[in-house]
Amino acid sequence: MWKSIKLRVSPGFPLLVVLAVLAGAGPVLPPLLVAALCHELGHLLALHWFGVPVREVVLLPLGALLVAPEQERLSYGRELGAVLAGPAANLLLSVLFARLSADYVFAGANFLLGLYNLLPIQGLDGGRALYLLIAWLTEPFTAQRWSRLASWTALAVLVGLATALVVRTGGGWFFLLGALGMVFSQIRVAK
Repeated sequence: MWKSIKLRVSPGFPLLVVLAVLAGAGPVLPPLLVAALCHELGHLLALHWFGVPVREVVLLPLGALLVAPEQERLSYGRELGAVLAGPAANLLLSVLFARLSADYVFAGANFLLGLYNLLPIQGLDGGRALYLLIAWLTEPFTAQRWSRLASWTALAVLVGLATALVVRTGGGWFFLLGALGMVFSQIRVAK
């Protein structure tokens, strides 16, 4: 199963890691990267369970992309399970590490990564899950419209919260830059 998966690293991934270290995120970076690995393993295990081979894993600046063309043949329910397996792995690990080992940094990294990926933004697991759920209940065209609306609404809230944080405290610049980066990513995908 694992031997046939090709790993590719986009140029932006190491650049973001270097920028994070330079910005002082060195101590929390290893737990966050391990939490991201656990997240992707959750997806990989679910896809393996459903008999879907993964051809490639691409490390991107803000996550990873699993290339699994046969995923499209899954039912809405099974694809929803595979999509939610990543955030579920993070949330489960956050509870386990907080309760059993008191490793609150790793628990917190998993908790935040799990919640972040559940946001209803296209490109994140939550956005895909929302699309699948609506398509399952209605049809794909309606699902696309509603998930796009939810995505832009969530992004507007994120940019608003990040802006308010910067204005009130002078901090939170990475939060604001991340939110704006997601907005530009959505604009690029919409074209």
